[in-house]
Amino acid sequence: MNAKASAYWGKIRSSRLAKDSFWAVFGNGLGYGFLMLAGIVIANFLGVDAYGEFGIVKTTMLYIAGFATLGLGISSTKYIANALKEDRPAVRSLSHDAIQITLVFSALLAAGLFIAANPLARFLDEPGLAGAFRILGVIIVCKALNTTQNGILAGFGDFRAIARNNVISSLAMLTGCVPLTCWFRLDGALGILFFSQALNALLNWVSLRRLIKGLSGQKNVSRKRELCLFSFPIALQELNYTVCSWGGIMLLTKLSSSSQVGLYTAAAMWNGVITFIPGLLSNVILSHLSGTAGDKASHRHTLKTMLGVNFITTIIPFAAVYLLAGLITGFYGPTFTGLESVLRIMTLATVFSACSTVLYSELISRGHNWLSFLCRIMQEGTLFAVGWVLLVKWSGQSGAVCFACAYLISAIVSFSAPLLCVALLRNRCTAA
Repeated sequence: MNAKASAYWGKIRSSRLAKDSFWAVFGNGLGYGFLMLAGIVIANFLGVDAYGEFGIVKTTMLYIAGFATLGLGISSTKYIANALKEDRPAVRSLSHDAIQITLVFSALLAAGLFIAANPLARFLDEPGLAGAFRILGVIIVCKALNTTQNGILAGFGDFRAIARNNVISSLAMLTGCVPLTCWFRLDGALGILFFSQALNALLNWVSLRRLIKGLSGQKNVSRKRELCLFSFPIALQELNYTVCSWGGIMLLTKLSSSSQVGLYTAAAMWNGVITFIPGLLSNVILSHLSGTAGDKASHRHTLKTMLGVNFITTIIPFAAVYLLAGLITGFYGPTFTGLESVLRIMTLATVFSACSTVLYSELISRGHNWLSFLCRIMQEGTLFAVGWVLLVKWSGQSGAVCFACAYLISAIVSFSAPLLCVALLRNRCTAA
């Protein structure tokens, strides 16, 4: 028995999938933990109303930055992983093209946000947020660049560098959030958020430069058009996600209040804690599924393994957070009344969300980007539509609870739709 256990453990230690997963979980998980602590510190300093404003700005950053990459955070992982096996001389050009497209498009979006800052703040009945939205434009460029850089590093399989860079930038945010938020309130919180994103982009640039410099026989052939065509449906997914999810937050702000946004944002952070391992493994999953696309047995084994890993690593923290929701609420101070109910509802969605990550990666690794896009439309459309119906029905009362229920329903859709697509595609291949 000991010999079998030792052999099994040795097999795991020698597995590239296991090593990549370790660095993605350990390094990025540690970085996410620092960000969680920083979020709690900022919440205590700002209070629920100001933290709601910070949540509006931060959520806007995440949604717009996701679209600002035009899907290249995902596409670059697949392209780089494939090129390293089939077309190594094109790797440097692919990396440069992905970064250039991201910089140009994110800068255009940032400029648009800068111009629209005042009208957007007035629309939200929060005129004091105009300056924050202008700062946000610069943060979006850094965040979008980080997303694409991480996608390229994942294609190289350098998950150790991704982990190291995320930990350093997250630790910088945790260290700086106390003095800056204390002295400058919301502006200080946004300032340290910008610094951490800029630092991460700089560290990623150093890591990529080292990898690209080590490549030989590279050719300078632009593949921007090919990248954009492949990424187009993925970019539409990001746009759909941005419009529906960000629009949902704006809807919650408009029909309810910024304090309800604060409750929802705080609960959403804990959803991120529960699913942080599946989230950190998303690039690992796509990289390995893309790399084994030509080997059916290995590909199927990777798919089943990652579905099992995502389920197990989500169900345990889900149970812990669900049971300790009352204790967690106490960490945020007396102004976060009602957070416990929102937290319990939203945590129910995590298992569905974690497993759907693998299914979406499966569709993209096989080039079925449009199917993935259609599934995302169903998911995000459900969130926005159900959220709107519930907010109107309850006249904005308990807005965070209403939107948490909408999030749960959309998570169920996000798992069911791609699961059906994967099953139908497999049956079609078997019949052929």
